[in-house]
This record gives sequence, structure tokens and C-alpha cells, in this order.
Amino acid sequence: MTSPARFKSTLVLLVVLLAGCSTGDPGPATSASATTSTSGASSATASPSTTTTSAPTTFPLAVVTGLTNLKAAVTVKELGTLAAQGRLVMPCGVQVTRPTLAAAPTCVAADQVAATLKSSPKRIALLPPGLVEPATKVLSIAGPGPFGMFGADLFGDAQARALDYPVVATTRLGEPALDPAWTAYDASQVWTMTNIGSLCADRGAATQAVARGKGWDWVFNGGTARYAAPAVVDPPYTRPYRTVQPIDTGHDGATPQVLKRSDVAIADHECPVIPNALYKPQLGTTTVFSVPEAVLPRWRDTLGLDMVYLAANHMSDKGVKGIRSTLQLMDAYKVPRTGLGMNLDEALEPGYVDVAGLKVGFVAFNDVAGVVAADATTPGVPWITQKNIEEGVRRARQGGADLVICNPQWWGGAEYHDDLWPVQEKQLGWFEKAGCDHVIGSGTHVAGPLLLRPHGKDASVTLVSPGNYMFGQDWWQEVQEGVILDLTFRGKTLVNVRLRPTVMIKQARPALLDPEGDGRYVLQRVYTYSDVDYTP
Repeated sequence: MTSPARFKSTLVLLVVLLAGCSTGDPGPATSASATTSTSGASSATASPSTTTTSAPTTFPLAVVTGLTNLKAAVTVKELGTLAAQGRLVMPCGVQVTRPTLAAAPTCVAADQVAATLKSSPKRIALLPPGLVEPATKVLSIAGPGPFGMFGADLFGDAQARALDYPVVATTRLGEPALDPAWTAYDASQVWTMTNIGSLCADRGAATQAVARGKGWDWVFNGGTARYAAPAVVDPPYTRPYRTVQPIDTGHDGATPQVLKRSDVAIADHECPVIPNALYKPQLGTTTVFSVPEAVLPRWRDTLGLDMVYLAANHMSDKGVKGIRSTLQLMDAYKVPRTGLGMNLDEALEPGYVDVAGLKVGFVAFNDVAGVVAADATTPGVPWITQKNIEEGVRRARQGGADLVICNPQWWGGAEYHDDLWPVQEKQLGWFEKAGCDHVIGSGTHVAGPLLLRPHGKDASVTLVSPGNYMFGQDWWQEVQEGVILDLTFRGKTLVNVRLRPTVMIKQARPALLDPEGDGRYVLQRVYTYSDVDYTP
């Protein structure tokens, strides 16, 4: 199925900046000396020209930091303070024209800023936009949303890209010219893809929405939260299980806005959808789940979902009737899907989303017991086998996909673990061999790990699991927490990876956490077990 792109064309920001900054005075070149890091590698293969700049080029500068830095946004005032203290990493050959910043005592070769941040991930740097890569996490300019969200961002969602951007530079006269590819920025080629974790609004969510009368809008319109008491990064998986007590701190609707604003929004749904008249909420601890069709308008309109993975281990909880109703109702509400079918042929059929002039294909698979494996005549989900993966990816490519995103619901041998197990490592090899560009998994109900691997000249991301987004579990801190995965692409190239921490309130309502506050627990846990030291 194809989802119409929610990506809206924006004016090319470079044109705006050229018009808005034409009166700026680049000022004289500073006497900063270049320093070059010898560690790491940049995703850019070009090198600075030996010719000198004949006329200054105006371009925006991304504000970046290390991938594992918890910081997510920065104010212009902070940039001024860092520059005044000599702690802002400045690229050589660049003169900042907006805002006014103190001259840096030294500079770093522009194509070595990524290496600097790999070795010192808490530092903050300015970077020509063409050199942004996953190792250089982009910091949004602090906006009006909670934790500084929803501000101007060259590599954020369409609304963020359309805002006036306050960090602008020119090339320095008389110095070696920067490669034009480094300074180029075309907002129409930038797009975001956002993925939430396990979604099944039964049990805790149904208790609040139905039994306690709060309604489904309360469940889906979460805001922000904090913890009543300090937590730990890596709670032991032993009884008594450690939990957190989330406190709602307002900002209703902020959480779904993260998805709705994204160019492509994806969810992993774990249970069948049945007609409202037949729905009986699961209010206890039994692990037989379903949701009413009443959630579908919230998926479509509140979350803005463009694609839903359905290859999950609870999809047979209501038998064949539940599988059939899931397919029929999602089609009726125009919610695109993949990973479930009345036979294997349908279950393997990719879903598609058109965005930024590209066609992105999605396929989903499962190897967790509890659901029926689809075959030629049996409804169910496609199993994680090398043959099925190759066939799903082949179909996506044959259908015109420029990128293929693969979703495995996998355990690797057991549930609730933060690391990659040998079985998953083997399966990941199948996905890579079949031609999956990126792998976004699910199923373990805990977040992580995150893997970045070479993918030609670029990088490929694997998130083994985002953890829970809305799934009725509250018996352990790790199942209460999750992450929202934000990916940014320039055309087909992955250029940024960001994680937003969440927690479920009353095992029902997802809420955003401050990434430098209580969100640090799940983020630091994910990074503890991750491998992000790639070399494109």
C-alpha cells in the first residue's frame, strides 16, 4: 500500500538565507590556526580546493555535537557563551555572520569536525551542512516546545526546516575555498523518518480509556513527565523489579506532535484490531490482546502514522477473524500496513511511502512464538527466514523502492534484554545481504541497542528495539521506558540519528522525558550496549 507523502515542499532555505543576509559584513579573516584530528573518518570524500575564495558564499551552519551527548537543543545565547570561552569548535575557512560570535583562537578543518566529536562527544561545533553525518548529532535551536523542542533545525521536521535559521556564515576571502558540496543546503532534499516502539492500547491503556472513562484521546495525547524519585541507568532484571513513578508535567499533545510533524511516521503494532461492537478491553494480566477500531482515527490523525508494521507475536490473539478484521479495518481507515496477511503472499507485500521525490519501501517479519506463521493458505505473519527476507526486499525493489526499511520482531532467544544476541546477529546478516538499507526492530519491550555500520560510502542504522511506546507493562523500569527514533536523510543518505526518551504514565499514556533529566536513564542504557563507532 502506498501512503501519500505528508512531506510538504518548503522554500529552499539557502535562498532565504542569501536574501536575508545580503547586507551582512563577513568581516576580516581571523588569524585562527587550523588544527586537524587524525582519528576517525568523515563521510565526505572531497577535500578543500587549493584555490582561494574569489567571492564569499553564504550558507547556514548546523550546530552539532557527539551522537551520544544527551543534549538535544541549544540557544543562540549558549553559542555566544561557548565562543567567548573558546569552547565552540569552529570549522576553518568560515566566517560566522549571524549571530555575532567571538573569534575562535583555533579552528578545525571542516571535514575533521566529525572526528573531533567522535573523540569528544560532549563538545559542540558549527559545521557546514553538507558535512553533517550520523556522528555529528544536530542540535535544534531551542524552540517553544518542552525541553526546547520544535525550534529551527536544518535537519528537523518540515516545520522546523521552514523556520528562520539564526546561524549563518560565509567563506573567508583569501583562504582556501571550501568544497561547494560542503556548503550546499537544499531543504527540499531533507526529510525525517520517526519510529515509535511497541504499540497495543489494551490492558493499561484500555483501563484508563474505557474502564476509567478518560477516553482514547487522553491516552494518545501525552505530554511530558518527570520521575517522583531518582532511578538508575541499568536496573537489575531480578526480583523485586525496580520501577519508576512518572508524574505528568503537562504539555498535552507534545508527544504525538513528534510523530505528526515528521515527514514519515512509523509504528510497530502488536495486536489485532477488531470492530468497536465486538471489543472487550483486557483489564487484567492475561496476555491476550486486541484494540477497537476506535484507535485507528487516532493513529491516522493524532499520531499521523504513514506506515504500521504488523508482524507481531500477538496478531493471532483473536484468531483468523482478528487477522481479517485488522486488515479490513486498517484499509477502511486508510492506514498503510505491512507484515500481515490472509496468506504468505499478502503478508510479504511491502508498504510504500513517497517522500522528497523518493519511494521508501517497508517490510516486516517475526520470529517470536505465539502467532501463526503465514503460508500459501494460512493467515498470519511472515517468519524471519532468509528466503522470506530476500523475497520481501526483492518485491520492494521491484515496486520501485529507492530505500528499503526492514522491521524484525525478534527476541534472539529470550525477551527483555538490552544487547544484541547471536541469533539476532545472524539474522541481521540476512537483512544486510538481502539489501535492507536500515533495520528497525521491535519485540523485546526494552530499548536498544543502537548499531551504526558502514553502508557503502554512508552509514546504516539498526535499532534492535525502541522499547515500549504504549503497551500495558509497568512491572520494571525498562518496560516503562522507551525511545522515539528520529532519522534524518538527505535524499537517500542517512545524515542524522536522534533518540527521544519516553515513559508510560499508568502503563497507558506515553510522555516525553527531559533527555538531560530523567530521560538520561534510558538513553544512557541504550548507549551502554550500542556500537556507533562506524567508519563510512
